[in-house]
Amino acid sequence: MLKPMKRGTMRNQLSEHISNAILHGDLKPGERIIEIKLARQLGVGQSTLREALQELEHRGLITKYGNRGTFVTRISTKEVECIYAVRLELEPLAASLASQRMTAQNYEELERHLDKMHKAQDRVDLTNMMTSDLAFHQAIWRFSDNIPLERALNLVCASLFTFYLIRFSVNDFSNHARDFDQDFEEHREMLTALKKGGPDYVKMKFREILDVFRVRHLDHVQEAQDKETSSTATVSPTASDSLVLNPYRNG
Repeated sequence: MLKPMKRGTMRNQLSEHISNAILHGDLKPGERIIEIKLARQLGVGQSTLREALQELEHRGLITKYGNRGTFVTRISTKEVECIYAVRLELEPLAASLASQRMTAQNYEELERHLDKMHKAQDRVDLTNMMTSDLAFHQAIWRFSDNIPLERALNLVCASLFTFYLIRFSVNDFSNHARDFDQDFEEHREMLTALKKGGPDYVKMKFREILDVFRVRHLDHVQEAQDKETSSTATVSPTASDSLVLNPYRNG
C-alpha cells in the first residue's frame, strides 16, 4: 500500500509546476493570478495552491500587491532603483562582515559557484548561470553570520535574479554576451576583494561593483520594457481568461 503524499511535497511539486509555466511564458510578466480559477484548472485545493504561491513569492516569481491581488512579477526600472537603494547598503555590509570570518572552505565554495557560473555561460545556459550567480551572493550573505541581514538580502534581491529567467531568451543572451563576460569578471573581483582586503576595503569595493550591476540591470530592464511596448499592439488577455496550463497531477 502506498503512503499518502505529504502536504509539503505536494506544495513543492506544485510550486515547481507553476514556476516552469512562468519561465516558459505560459504565465507572462504582469498577468494576474486568480487563485480560485487557477486551483480549479490545476485540480488542486486553494490552500495547497496558496502555499505554493507563497514559496514563489519568496523566490521573486510572483508579487502580491495589498488588495490589488497576485501577479507574475514584472520588474520596472523604478523597482530596480528602489531595490538597489537597499542592496547598495546591505550587501557591502554583509561582505564586510563575511571578510572577517572567511575560511578556506568558504573560499572554495565561492570558487565552485563561479566555476559553475562560467561553465553555464559557455553553454548559454541562462538558468544555471543565474542560479550559480545567486548562490555566489547568497553564500556571502550567509558567511556574514548575521541572520536578519541574510534574510533581508534574500527578500530584497530575489526579483533581480528572477528578471533574467523570465525575460531573457537565448537571443537576448547572445546580444548581451559582452555584458555577461564583464559580469563574471566583476564577480571574480568581489572574490579577490574578500581574499585580500580588510573590512573597509571590502565594503567600498562591493559598493563600487554593485553600482555597476545597478546600471547594467537598469539598461536590461529598460530594453525589455521597450521591447514589450513595441510588440504589444493588442492588450494581452488576463491569466484568469486565457491561461493555458496542463492540469497539475501528483506524480
